[in-house]
Amino acid sequence: MKTRVKIERIIQETREAFTLVLENAPSIAQYLPGQFLNFFLQINGQEVVRQYSFSSSSFIGEPPSVTIKKVAGGLASNFIGEQLRAGDEVSVSPPNGRFTTTFGVARRVLMVAGGSGITPLYAMMKSILAQEPESRVTLLYANRSSESIIFKKELDHLERKYTGRLEVRHFLSAEDAGLEKQENTFFRKLNRFDFQKYVDAYWKETPEVFICGPEALMNLSVESLTILGLSADQIKMEAFSGMPGIENRDDKPEAYTQVEIKDLNGEPITFKAESNQSVLKSALDAGIRLPHSCKESMCGACKVRLVSGQLNMKTNYALPDDEVERGYVLLCSGFPQSEKLVLQYG
Repeated sequence: MKTRVKIERIIQETREAFTLVLENAPSIAQYLPGQFLNFFLQINGQEVVRQYSFSSSSFIGEPPSVTIKKVAGGLASNFIGEQLRAGDEVSVSPPNGRFTTTFGVARRVLMVAGGSGITPLYAMMKSILAQEPESRVTLLYANRSSESIIFKKELDHLERKYTGRLEVRHFLSAEDAGLEKQENTFFRKLNRFDFQKYVDAYWKETPEVFICGPEALMNLSVESLTILGLSADQIKMEAFSGMPGIENRDDKPEAYTQVEIKDLNGEPITFKAESNQSVLKSALDAGIRLPHSCKESMCGACKVRLVSGQLNMKTNYALPDDEVERGYVLLCSGFPQSEKLVLQYG
């Protein structure tokens, strides 16, 4: 479901990053920190869908806001940053995403962010600190330079406001140490020893970990923390981005799969799917409009249950482990691997 909301303000955070402050419309007001909105953009006569995370927290009375970083060659981020103005309206989905948390119990939290991956973590951090007076948060934040740190002033302010409860450490990989040293800034890449130091200090408190950033950073974080004894249940992740696009194809000989998808009434939808592209892409190519939204395996709108056959789900940022175990798959990242597939909605 799409709804139109007004852009109330645009805040320039860094040279590339900016925040859209949106009207507090009923359709998006009930969001949780860490969730995102799908933006439906009309660019050059085509609908382009992108996901942008909330950087605001409804728990402290902030209006719904998303923060976006312009990417070189990025169709949507550059369109929004260069073409949209305060007062314009945008089409968005209801809030979505499972990268969030519940509030109320005192805890030790580690957050690991890279670049604009800070956005959902910033929303959760503000919420945890405000809602849980006994909780403590450590943020390890990786960027190339000090100029690229999103929310730098706000993080400094929060660290002063929540002295003893919030610790922020910046890691700048492409900037040399200046004459003025900063206690919380390291002029190098984040590495395994940084995780070792944290776990050595706080392992008895069973910390919860939230990670959002580029794939290399997420892999380093998960591998390091797992080796150090943290369980999968303690670690939550959100991909910096999902699949580069639904049009991605496998470089393998073309073959076809007969697909049957039973709708909620048990009526079959049938079509042929190419083995070297996603089932959703094949359906759309055949003129069959199946439920979907982000096309990047993040929102879960294209979720179905695999009844029979084989399907390789390339990426999954939407389905929890228990749903995967029960046979649910995402059509936007699912590539057929058998002669026939039977799928079921519901």
